[in-house]
Amino acid sequence: MSRRRCQAGFTLVELTVALVAGLIVALAITGLSREATRTFHEEVRSSAAEATLRTAVDRLRADLQRASYMSTPNVVWDPRLAGPVGNVGIPTNAKAAIQRLAGIHLLQGWSAANNAIPLSASQPNPLTPDAIEIAGNMTCAEQFEIQNIQQVGTCKQLMLSATSPALFRINAVGPTGNANEFNNVFQPDGVHQFIVRLLDDTGRTQYLPTCPGAGAATGFVGTTPFVSVSILENDIIAPTATSGQGGITSTPGGRAWVNPVSVVRWQIIDAAHEPAQYGSALGRQSVAGDGGVDSTKYDLIRSYVDATGAVVDATTEVLAEYAVDLKFAFSVESGTSLSPAQTSFVFDDTANQNRADNVLTTPATQPQHIRSVRVRVATRTAQADRTLNIPVNNSNTAAGTFLYRYCVLPPCTPPGDSTLRWARARTLTTEVSLPNQGIYF
Repeated sequence: MSRRRCQAGFTLVELTVALVAGLIVALAITGLSREATRTFHEEVRSSAAEATLRTAVDRLRADLQRASYMSTPNVVWDPRLAGPVGNVGIPTNAKAAIQRLAGIHLLQGWSAANNAIPLSASQPNPLTPDAIEIAGNMTCAEQFEIQNIQQVGTCKQLMLSATSPALFRINAVGPTGNANEFNNVFQPDGVHQFIVRLLDDTGRTQYLPTCPGAGAATGFVGTTPFVSVSILENDIIAPTATSGQGGITSTPGGRAWVNPVSVVRWQIIDAAHEPAQYGSALGRQSVAGDGGVDSTKYDLIRSYVDATGAVVDATTEVLAEYAVDLKFAFSVESGTSLSPAQTSFVFDDTANQNRADNVLTTPATQPQHIRSVRVRVATRTAQADRTLNIPVNNSNTAAGTFLYRYCVLPPCTPPGDSTLRWARARTLTTEVSLPNQGIYF
């Protein structure tokens, strides 16, 4: 009997109490870990939105700093165009993108107006993102010496110096050179027509399209590289046609140069308009997880524009997913040589559009006078993670509107709804001076 009493254990009541206490502790730990996990994922989404925003703005700044680089701020009023004294503009039959070539071309509200799915109509402050086209030498920093010019059908081959340092720098010399890289400089997608600038030793310029077709923009005759330009619309101007104001002969012998001129468009696009290479992946990330198109998702993209003025989808890059706003404002030269002055416009001012319009022949349109560009970009988190909105402060319109919340799941009123309808937003503004604009005019 004494041995059995020494072997006594826990009673059923004691075991029940211990299990309940353990369950309570486990539930508390599970709740804490679930909250920590949720907070972790929220902060990851917020950090991702801010990281992509900063990366996109850095890339946009780099493009803006090349506006008019080895190009022109306004092709219509450029005094450096080859032609007789008093000549204004370029041939009226030139390619569309050449006729309106300018360092900056603003498309105010374009991103909002040209998406199949409008940005959240329930936003307390409607969003009307702009688009912008920036022209300059975006693919390299080189000018290539022209030795002679020969016609082949409706194209002219600009035969380059095979020992040009510029060709060595892009590794496009001789039969072992990188021909693909050479072609990418002048024809970024390898198929469409793009723009080149011809520069002669008088400092005068001409703008022509490259020849169309796969790999037709560049090539080699033996070990001599060439750039091929189309003369269907307008031919290369010779000195005999300019009264000595520029022009290029068929044998310039290193006294003329050629460089690429690229036009890139920045815009916000919805999932329904994603280019083919992105539509099946980036566009199909619905919150429901059903593989359908997320109607609330927009991306900030950068694309090349060809010589006809059309966006080349194959060159599109997605710079920031879940972008919701893109705005531009200008500071322009508004004085005279005797009394210089600058005028700055706020975001959404119609004067910004007037200063960078596509109708370059009107006196009021003077994109060459733009001296700096202010940019506002906003992105949001991938999912709604807030129940309440933070109202936007519009007290200082010159500083722009900083978006703190973006409505993902309308309706977004009344406040106090327990549904997660609002995604956190990050807004960044920056200003970029345009040094290449001022040196021309």
